[in-house]
Amino acid sequence: MSGKYPVVALLNIRNLPDRILQSSKKKLRGQAEFTVAKNSVIKRALDKTGKSSLSGHMDFPTALVFTSMTPYSLYTFFKKNKVKVAAKPGQIAPFDIIVHEGETDLVPGPALSELKGAGINAQIKAGKIIIAKDSTVSKSGAKITDNVCKALQKLNILPFEAMVHMVAAYDGKFTYTASALDLDEAQLHDGLLASLSQSFNVSFNASFPTSQNISALLSSAFSQGRNMAINGHVYSDASTELLLAQAVLLGSSFSEKVGSLDSKPAAAADASTAAAQAGNAAETPKT
Repeated sequence: MSGKYPVVALLNIRNLPDRILQSSKKKLRGQAEFTVAKNSVIKRALDKTGKSSLSGHMDFPTALVFTSMTPYSLYTFFKKNKVKVAAKPGQIAPFDIIVHEGETDLVPGPALSELKGAGINAQIKAGKIIIAKDSTVSKSGAKITDNVCKALQKLNILPFEAMVHMVAAYDGKFTYTASALDLDEAQLHDGLLASLSQSFNVSFNASFPTSQNISALLSSAFSQGRNMAINGHVYSDASTELLLAQAVLLGSSFSEKVGSLDSKPAAAADASTAAAQAGNAAETPKT
């Protein structure tokens, strides 16, 4: 067992094309080492080196990967390096295999019969074979026939994806299964942002200071303290300027009201004088 790397991962290589495994080895050169051996040999090695937690996942032909990558990074690498592969006779279709409507590059001839023999709605148009209508050549759960495989090859259709299946990994402390590592990065990112937002709101509303909310808490406390000082007419560095401005506005408003009241008696006196003068003029006899 390689002591050079801290992480060991278990691979399921059943029905895995060798070219895919070789491609992964090439891409991870310098970051990982692959070992393929009989399960009995691998199990003994795992048990002797304290990695027996991986032994329970060996129900298939197995390979080991020793790496400096994290279990999640290694799993994500394999997941992103899927390869399109052809269907094989006798293989169970994991989903409906559909040949879609459209043109092909095939010329009329034996190929037309092969396509029709696979249940494909093929016709001749403008000197070429076309697929006149979407055709389901194999239902989900059914065995794929030899005729279907040949027809798909004629059309260069690779219906399946193959990848290196990482079943579990051990980092010296914990064993990670594929289900724990199979995370959607976008969903994980959104979930983390939502959790951060929720934790911020909880800590802020509880007035529990953290490095993330301390600025907001101080700003809120300052605003509350200043408002209390203003409402209670308590002068401080934070409230004096606003209280003075408030006093000026109140004084100005009061002055306008007082000025309005002073002008009313003067206007009444002027009106009374004018009336008296008019009365005197009426009583004076004409000569």
